[in-house]
Amino acid sequence: MKKLAEKYQSWSEMGKNLFLLVCVAIAGALISLVWVFLDNIGVLLGWLLGSAVNIFAYFTMAKGASYLLGGSRSTKAGYLVIVWGVLRFGLYAGTLVLAGFCSFKWGSLSHGYCNLISAALGLMPTWITLACSMLLRNRKEPAPAPKKEEPVEEKKEEVGEEQ
Repeated sequence: MKKLAEKYQSWSEMGKNLFLLVCVAIAGALISLVWVFLDNIGVLLGWLLGSAVNIFAYFTMAKGASYLLGGSRSTKAGYLVIVWGVLRFGLYAGTLVLAGFCSFKWGSLSHGYCNLISAALGLMPTWITLACSMLLRNRKEPAPAPKKEEPVEEKKEEVGEEQ
């Protein structure tokens, strides 16, 4: 466990956040297993679909931000960020439409192939996880104090008498 903690500390912020999102997805899947035993596999499938889209969406947002803020001033990086944004929106909409169709057309919320509510909940953990992790990291790691600048001594010019 100590090695995992040391490895976690060496990861980038994106890696830490992805790890937290995967942990939330696994915890939600384990909780959703209760409904599998109650003969409703749709809750688990909806959660897994929403979580997979959620993790992919975070990955594309983080990579897009690093492309734009990392000094890459190429137009290809800008186009890639736009394409990823449209793809994310399409994936969110497609996930909800597919889950709604599976819940109401092929079954019901109690016995469907992909539960709409669990799919929608699977799409949400990014914002909650990132906000909590940011607050905890900032609390533990305070911002460095500004460096004190040494006072600059003004040079006095000697004015000579001109005659």
